[in-house]
Amino acid sequence: MPTVRVAVFDLGSSSFHLMVVDASRDARLTPVLRRRSFLHLGTEVARTGSVPADRAASAVRTVRRLHAAAEESGADVVVAMATAALRDADNGSRLLLRLERVLGSPIRLLTGEEEARLCFLGQRAGVWVGREPVLGLDLGGGSLEAGIGTIDEVESVASVALGTARLRGELGTGERLTPADREAIAEVALNRAEPIRAMLARNPRAGSRVIASGGTVRALARLAMGLHRPPPASASSLQVNQVELPAGQLGELADRLSTLDLDARLALPGVQVRRAPLLPIGALVLSTLVEKLGLQGLVVSEWGLREGAVIDGLSLRTEPKSVVG
Repeated sequence: MPTVRVAVFDLGSSSFHLMVVDASRDARLTPVLRRRSFLHLGTEVARTGSVPADRAASAVRTVRRLHAAAEESGADVVVAMATAALRDADNGSRLLLRLERVLGSPIRLLTGEEEARLCFLGQRAGVWVGREPVLGLDLGGGSLEAGIGTIDEVESVASVALGTARLRGELGTGERLTPADREAIAEVALNRAEPIRAMLARNPRAGSRVIASGGTVRALARLAMGLHRPPPASASSLQVNQVELPAGQLGELADRLSTLDLDARLALPGVQVRRAPLLPIGALVLSTLVEKLGLQGLVVSEWGLREGAVIDGLSLRTEPKSVVG
C-alpha cells in the first residue's frame, strides 16, 4: 500500500518534538525518526505570563535543529502545531512568527478543543475502541485534554488548565511536594476538571473505559512495570501501549513520588531524567481525577496528539482493531 512520509512538529509546553512517520491509508504509521528537546516553556508562561528572551532563543535554535533533521529524513508532508504555552503567552504570537520563519512552514496554533480532538483521534487509533463511548485523557505540560467518543465519532471535547509545567509555575512547588503542595494541586485539579465532570454527566457510560496518553502517563506506566520486573537497559524502549493503571495503583504511585526528592525518583526503575522533575505533579493530578470522577483506572495509549494530527491531516481511515505499527 502506498505511503507518505510525514514530519510532525509538536511545539508543546514542556518539550518541542519532531516525529517522522511513513503513513498508509489505513492509518498504519511506521516510525522513521523522533527528536525531542525539553524547554519547559509552560512553567515560565505560568509564572510570568510570557516566554523569557533566553527561552525564546532556545526555542528558535531547537526548531532550527529539528527542521534540519526533518529535511534529512526526506519528509513529503510537514504538519506543524503549537499548544498551550504559545497559546497563552503574551508574546506567543511574536515567537510563533519567528519559529515559522525558521521552519519555512505555517504553524497551526491549536485551540484547546482542537488539541483535545486530535488527541482523541490518536488514542482511538492506538488502542482498541469499539462502538461504545470511551473517555480519552491526555496530560501535557500546559493543559489536560479530554474527549468522549467511539470508533465512529468524537462526541464531545474539553481542554482544562491542568498541565504539569503550568502547575509548577503557578503554585511554585519545590523539588519535593509538601503536604500543602499536594493539597493545593488536588484542589486545583478538582476545580478545573469541572468541564470533564460535566461531559461524563451527559454520557456516564464513557467512564467505564478511560484511555490516557502523554509523556507523564507513559512514564507512570514504565515505573509501575519496573517496580514489578527489571526494566530494559533503555527505559524509553519499554512498550506500555494498553498497559492498565488501576485507580489504587495510581494513588500509590502519587503518594510515593510526592515524598521523594529528585535523586530518589531517578533511582526508581524506569524513571527518565527528563520526566522526573514533574512526575509527582502529574501523578497527583491523574490520581485525583480518577478518584474524584469515580473512574476505575486508565488504559495507556502510546499514540496521542501527534499521531492524531497525521490521521486528521491526511484523512486516514481508522478501524476498531487498529494497532500501533
